[in-house]
Amino acid sequence: MTIRFPGLSRRALLAGGAAAATTRLLSAPALAQSAGNPLKIGMVTSLSGPFTALGESMRAGLQLFLKENDRRLAGRPVELITEDDQAKPDEGVRKFRKLIGQDNVDIVCGVISSAVALAVRDVVADAKALTFISAGSANDLARKAASPLVFRPTKTNWMLGHTAGLWAFEKISKKGCITIGADYAAGREYVGDFAATYRQQGGQITKQLWSPLGTPDFGPLLTTVAAEQPDFIYSFFAGSDAVRLLQQMKEYRLQGRIKLIGGGALYDQEDVVNVVKDAAIGGLNTCNQSPTAPSSTAFSAAYREARGSLPGEMGTAGYVTGQAIKAAVEGVQGDLSNKDKVKEALLAKPIDTVFGPMTFDPRNNQAILDIYVNEVKKDAAGNAVNEVIHTYKAIKDPGPSA
Repeated sequence: MTIRFPGLSRRALLAGGAAAATTRLLSAPALAQSAGNPLKIGMVTSLSGPFTALGESMRAGLQLFLKENDRRLAGRPVELITEDDQAKPDEGVRKFRKLIGQDNVDIVCGVISSAVALAVRDVVADAKALTFISAGSANDLARKAASPLVFRPTKTNWMLGHTAGLWAFEKISKKGCITIGADYAAGREYVGDFAATYRQQGGQITKQLWSPLGTPDFGPLLTTVAAEQPDFIYSFFAGSDAVRLLQQMKEYRLQGRIKLIGGGALYDQEDVVNVVKDAAIGGLNTCNQSPTAPSSTAFSAAYREARGSLPGEMGTAGYVTGQAIKAAVEGVQGDLSNKDKVKEALLAKPIDTVFGPMTFDPRNNQAILDIYVNEVKKDAAGNAVNEVIHTYKAIKDPGPSA
């Protein structure tokens, strides 16, 4: 049987069919080509220097995520290229340029140091590179240095310093606070944001002390603390600095006598608590991550099986970066050629992550996250573990208006 279309010639029908085929070909080839091509992800993290353990944990978290997904996202095989920034801004810039310019990666991610995160901002912005900053939490990247294609599936320094200020004023003491901070960008921001929130509520800070990154001996500082006899201390140190501070507080018999609260890095489960063990008991921290958060149950078990340890923030951050990348890639069926569509996909709906529910703020691509108050306690086996004692829901950085 022949079907006739009144008013349409055979030539018109052929032309229309060709146009439809062309439309399909214009939309399909990118998907077909991308499905066969590897998805190249470049990670820059700290694999030497003061944050070595943190960088290794971050890499392990992303590797675990990729293994669980058979190293494929949206049907594309994944190739991961990892580079070491040594926690140095100039080295971070060099490695990002290599990944983008020489390795031609589709996505760049990683970064622990806030200083490195700020240094690479213009590099990725100028290259229009799809970027996920896994942990570098400088406030400015959610504010004046926000960039259209830079996403941060992590907290800002303000989100942790602010919530610690709320908790300390309400639950610890309204006076007699001393702050101790690492004297670099992140330390200054954490302590500054804590102090601003604590003071806004009427809290009194009696002294603020600073120590260089990589300090081997906290003795002089702890002698000052002992003499001051504060009600509590707010502190920010990370990595090996945090380990030394907690060990030396125990040696100086200050642990348990003076309440200590800090950012999550101070009591990181994998890279600090597992090292200092009982020297961490009783410590408090505010963090976007906890190994005992309900959202982390399955991941914590898998990570412990893979690494022999409960995860800390950096291992979790690597895994969550994978979850955010997966949401981006699957949201456009594996075709990353149109960056605006990738951004639309990431902003369109929440992502269920190990951190908890995550949405990206459309003003700055900064994650909006639950922030946990953790207390280090002994579990049933006698191990020191971060346990959630309170959750601040859906904390949003002030953003460009700050």
